[in-house]
Amino acid sequence: MISSFDKSNLEGLLYDFYTAVGIRISIFDDEFSLVTEYPERPPEFCALIRSSEKGLEGCRRCDAAACNRAKKLHKPHIYTCHAGLTEAITPIQLGGGVVGYAILAHMMPGENYEKAVENACRLAQGYGVPEEKSLAAVRAITPRSSTQINAAVHILDAVSAYVQIRNLARWKNDDIAVEIEKYIRENLARDITSQTLCEKFHCSRSALYHISMQAFGMGIKQYVAFIRMENAKKMLSSGADIAQTAAENGFKDYSYFCRAFRRETGCTPARYRDKFN
Repeated sequence: MISSFDKSNLEGLLYDFYTAVGIRISIFDDEFSLVTEYPERPPEFCALIRSSEKGLEGCRRCDAAACNRAKKLHKPHIYTCHAGLTEAITPIQLGGGVVGYAILAHMMPGENYEKAVENACRLAQGYGVPEEKSLAAVRAITPRSSTQINAAVHILDAVSAYVQIRNLARWKNDDIAVEIEKYIRENLARDITSQTLCEKFHCSRSALYHISMQAFGMGIKQYVAFIRMENAKKMLSSGADIAQTAAENGFKDYSYFCRAFRRETGCTPARYRDKFN
């Protein structure tokens, strides 16, 4: 996780939201892991779904898919979960990156209510929940009209903005930037790409770009190239072999290294080395 949240103040915000709107709200971090929610106890229908490993896994996959879609859209959207309930999600954005997600969960649509109930019970049976149990549980969820749901989503989006304004979420930039730079310097001979770094530090490309711009003042590709060239200069000033310098700094093509070095310094690697030796 490269984001962190002020959980104490978030819990107060979620309590206020639920008191005003009456719909359960959850906050997830940038890796789709739950940060906090209110109320903590889900409705009986969801508890029945999650009572089986298959149902619990379905919830996890559904939440992750919703987060992924919100990240791509960069705006709120309403969807039907794997168990037939209506949910909504909005990304929590910070500095151009998505730092987390706010989800409205466990709603029943007021329009076509009976059809929605029938569908939820049918899906629950696929998770081993008897119809008599699922029927009573799903009818216990207050139905909401499309107007009410859309209004709640607008307020949810306002909550997301409030989280940003009040600094209730932040990137762990200082810590991760140090780790990224350390990794780059220790692996200069390897192929270092944005994908490599995203996989290594479990972050999205947009988050990586945000961290790089804030910590290094440039995109990550440019920063890797900068570190390589600076290290090459250091090696050559100490009298290192040119081919070895190229290889140890990730330049697989000797001729390309020489051209890149001259473009950067205004002289060839050999002439640069001769200045110091």
